[in-house]
Amino acid sequence: MSQLPPEPGSARSWVLRAAGLVDGNGGVRSDVAVRVEGEKIVAVGSRHDPALAEDAAVVDLGDGTLVPGMIDAHMHFFGVPSDVSNTMRFESLSYRALRAAGEARRMLEAGITSARCLGSAVGPDVRRVLREGMISGPRLEVSGDFICSTAGTWDHFNVPLAWIEQQGIIADGPDECRKMVRTRIRQGATVIKIGVSKGALGDRFRPWGEDPYNESPGFTLAEIRAVTDEAHLNGLQVSAHCIGDRQVQLALDGGVDIIEHGFGITDATRERIAEAGNWVVTTLSHPYLHHAAADEFGYPAWKKEAFARHVEAISTDFARGLAAGVKYALGSDNIGWPTHPQGAMALEFELATRWGMSAGEAITAGTRSGAQVMRTDHLVGTIEPGKLADIIAVPGDPLEDITLLRAPSLVMQGGELIVAPPGLRTPDGADAGHA
Repeated sequence: MSQLPPEPGSARSWVLRAAGLVDGNGGVRSDVAVRVEGEKIVAVGSRHDPALAEDAAVVDLGDGTLVPGMIDAHMHFFGVPSDVSNTMRFESLSYRALRAAGEARRMLEAGITSARCLGSAVGPDVRRVLREGMISGPRLEVSGDFICSTAGTWDHFNVPLAWIEQQGIIADGPDECRKMVRTRIRQGATVIKIGVSKGALGDRFRPWGEDPYNESPGFTLAEIRAVTDEAHLNGLQVSAHCIGDRQVQLALDGGVDIIEHGFGITDATRERIAEAGNWVVTTLSHPYLHHAAADEFGYPAWKKEAFARHVEAISTDFARGLAAGVKYALGSDNIGWPTHPQGAMALEFELATRWGMSAGEAITAGTRSGAQVMRTDHLVGTIEPGKLADIIAVPGDPLEDITLLRAPSLVMQGGELIVAPPGLRTPDGADAGHA
């Protein structure tokens, strides 16, 4: 049901009524109403309190549940179909950026209101256009393109070295690493992403390798310290692609802030991560979806088997990490349609609950924890007065059925309805949602 304020064009105020609320802080409430004025949440109370609804449009979501907007702490706007992701080095940046703009809108409609794009040359420009209000999508943190060494993590294309060097992703030695950080900052990066692990010598897929327990370092300690020193000097965090025990230890020694993937490790390394308090971003979906896509998309047998090993290792180490007290934020590492649609982050919540988290813990890890990783938790990540109104609703109780996150019935970002129940109109009389 919807109830409009008497004067179209009045201040943009909404009251969202629902049977339940999962606030992102671990709190759960029943029969709740959330009042939104402008872009912010101003009150959370009872759905039966008429004062909350004064001069506001009321959206009654029945037996639905309000949840903070999802935050994907690791994804990519490659801007090419994922089954031919190797073509991104050959496509025009304009094509990739336009495609990414469409992907950003789909993410937002799926309830992902913030995200970290950790490796894409078009990411900074997508963020810039989003901030100018010319397109719609998640609030973005962006790294710009990858940074790796020669024969490192993402130097896996069968092309002449001189050509890949022209792509601007290679840095060798501390001085080049420091300069590359400065280059990324000039290009608009808000976080730095480096490749600290790579496949072992002879592996046929260098970024992830064929065995998570037999990987090689992508940088020296001196190179990593040059990256983190320069990034920290400029107020930026450093995220590192890290698979394998030696590589995670190297990242920690080098002052890396956030560990991406973080599996294939020993109990001693898990304990070190927990004690140090570094965030680990999960990326459970990435190998899972690769393995699921292998037959349909014609992966060679060795690659399917490699991702099966990664799925086994990442699921096992995720459960062990939880037991050790490692801090996790959910990130899908989705790279695009058709194999890894960016809007499919709900799968990350499902895998997290399958492999060790409760539904409530997963929701916190995919909302507040993501905001803490992005250092935006003073603005988003929870439903409480004073925060920006990044809110989704699902038709039922996600604590009982986490798969409900796949299809939000309502998506609000900064007080603007992006997806709304059918027939709902805004306070000024326009159709709400579904632009």
